[in-house]
Amino acid sequence: MKKYDYIIIGSGFGGSVSALRLAEKGYKVAIIEQGKRYRAKDFPKTNWNFKKFFWFPKIGFYGIQALTLLKDVFILHGAGVGGGSLVYANNLLVPSDEAFDDPAWGSSNWKEKLLPFYQKASKMLGVTQSKVISHGDKLLKECAEDAGVGNTFHLNDVGIYFGEPGKTVSDPYFNGKGPERTGCILCGGCMVGCRHGAKNTLDLNYLYIAEQLGVEVIPETRVLDVKPVGQSGYEI
Repeated sequence: MKKYDYIIIGSGFGGSVSALRLAEKGYKVAIIEQGKRYRAKDFPKTNWNFKKFFWFPKIGFYGIQALTLLKDVFILHGAGVGGGSLVYANNLLVPSDEAFDDPAWGSSNWKEKLLPFYQKASKMLGVTQSKVISHGDKLLKECAEDAGVGNTFHLNDVGIYFGEPGKTVSDPYFNGKGPERTGCILCGGCMVGCRHGAKNTLDLNYLYIAEQLGVEVIPETRVLDVKPVGQSGYEI
């Protein structure tokens, strides 16, 4: 039986960040992920390819989009090494001053406390302003202007490598310690899995570096139970 200082269930944003930071402190860490480890070429070209897009293992679907229905909420989440980063739309926004100043947060200065961590995460995830104004974006801008709030239209910050389209280069983010990246070709496939190496998914940053530091990622493994073992720890 293998022993670890920490075992993390799930390799999404929370799990990946935790794994890297624990590994940097010298801990022996494992991540258990029920989904598969994907290469760029493994992703479906369309979400109509149900078996490769949706996660319903009981009927042989082993894709990246999991759907979970609970009593009061319906959750869309990721399945695979990288979790939700494989299937989300890359938008990485920092809350506005209005959000930080909302009285619901209490009297603490949350912007001052949290902003350094947003900045750190933005660097890790390669956040940059979107380079694209699509036809849909133009329509949204027109609607905003018609409503008298045209000043609110802006390009979002996203986690995409906008190098020369289709050109593969050595790691542009981590002083050569990360994987090669390929410039976005604007194919629109972000939410079915990037097949071109342009989307900054967790397996290309947090998890990639964590594994270099010795973190063991165990894919295609589902946790069924967590049992305390005396005073010494837990059995998974």
